[in-house]
Amino acid sequence: MEKNKKLPGAVKIIGIVLLVLAVVWGGFTIISHAVYHRSNMASLVEIYFRVIGTKDTFSDDQECAEYIEERRNAEEYTLNVKLKSEISESSVNGCKIYSLSQTETPDYTILYLHGGAYINDASVYQWKFCDKIVQETNAEVIFPIYPLAPNHTWEETYDLLTEVYQDILNDTDTPVIIMGDSAGGGLSVSFCEYLSEINLEQPDKMILLSPWMDISMSNPEAADYEASDPMLSAYGLIEMGKCWAGDLELTDYRVSPVFGDISVLQNVYLFVGTREIFFPDVTEFYSMLQKQGVVSELYIGEGMNHVYPLYPIPEADEALEQICKIIITP
Repeated sequence: MEKNKKLPGAVKIIGIVLLVLAVVWGGFTIISHAVYHRSNMASLVEIYFRVIGTKDTFSDDQECAEYIEERRNAEEYTLNVKLKSEISESSVNGCKIYSLSQTETPDYTILYLHGGAYINDASVYQWKFCDKIVQETNAEVIFPIYPLAPNHTWEETYDLLTEVYQDILNDTDTPVIIMGDSAGGGLSVSFCEYLSEINLEQPDKMILLSPWMDISMSNPEAADYEASDPMLSAYGLIEMGKCWAGDLELTDYRVSPVFGDISVLQNVYLFVGTREIFFPDVTEFYSMLQKQGVVSELYIGEGMNHVYPLYPIPEADEALEQICKIIITP
């Protein structure tokens, strides 16, 4: 009988807890949708990055210096992600080149340049994103593991990419697309500007996710977005950018493509979030493309964070659908 008397009390407590959780979740939903104009999952992803302290590596001078030194002793990269696509591995200039495909006769060839502030290895999010593209479009994705700072600079990567890109042009008759996120997005643009100097043809399309256009972070409007960005801070970006630039000036187009000749580019598609430090540079870059008459489109993710199409959120699914349409549209 004593147990039966306690049971209604326990049920009542559980009911109160569930009610409180429902109220909290309801309030969270209202804030996500009404204030930030995004899904609950997108808000949770931002909270996650703030909790794990991703930004500390970029905002704290000591943590930044320690991390750069840590990356100096990084182990050789190995792919350890389960993917649906068939994976093959080759080597160019001593660097691993992975290929993802689902058939022997792909319809498109995509050279994907991963981000990571020119210092970090490719992440599971980037691999999963490329895997989805392969499955949705029957593309082959060429994924080079290019040399990273602080042990390497832009120059070795340009040598690698030139050979890889030349091989793509020689070996395929499919449309060729260069795609990149963050630092890989900036590298995509600067490399395409470089192609005009070495008389190689431009890719058919370029798709860029939150590209890092200026490693000097000279746009004064960037400061207005730093607080809302849960991942990046100008201080660390500049320090890591210096490692990548080596002897170059930070405003050299080969490391900061916003200062290059963008008139040589063609068919540029940009994705950026309103809650990231690169938002001003990306939108300015789009305006510059428009003034130069370069065919280009800008997709703005309202309330979205840096490289949002890579993460497990509804808005990323929408962006992936749009990206696949861009790929397959003649």
